[in-house]
Amino acid sequence: MNSPSRLSGEEVLRYLPQRPPIILVDEMLERGPDHIITGITVRPDDLFVEDDHMREGGLIEHVAQSAALGIGLSKAAEADGAPPIGFIGSVSRLRIARTPRIGERLRTEVRTQHRIGPVEVVQGLVRSNGEEIATMEMKVFLMDDGGGA
Repeated sequence: MNSPSRLSGEEVLRYLPQRPPIILVDEMLERGPDHIITGITVRPDDLFVEDDHMREGGLIEHVAQSAALGIGLSKAAEADGAPPIGFIGSVSRLRIARTPRIGERLRTEVRTQHRIGPVEVVQGLVRSNGEEIATMEMKVFLMDDGGGA
């Protein structure tokens, strides 16, 4: 199965294990072998929005879902299967300059640093209008790495 070069709306859901109301990726803008660039517009009804800002946990979850989208696309290209279920094992090197406001458009790049079995270590960078607002390293553990859970 060929991977699409861009995705938006309902197409994104095909490759994510999450379901509404917790979806924090609106579109995939670009994808390469070891990176993905996603976008989201902060909405007032997002679960992680409080006092007109996306909270820190929302930024972390957005990076995790961006990584999950890249992993889901890779797995679909390999086996045409459902996206694997995973969870955040750890977050390190977290730096949040500020939290984004409702209506802000975020552009997020996630790069895979390395893979070891069912673990992917990724670097996330979140920008708004070119301004770097958050960076982090994350370990993502996959429950099903091709051999069943």
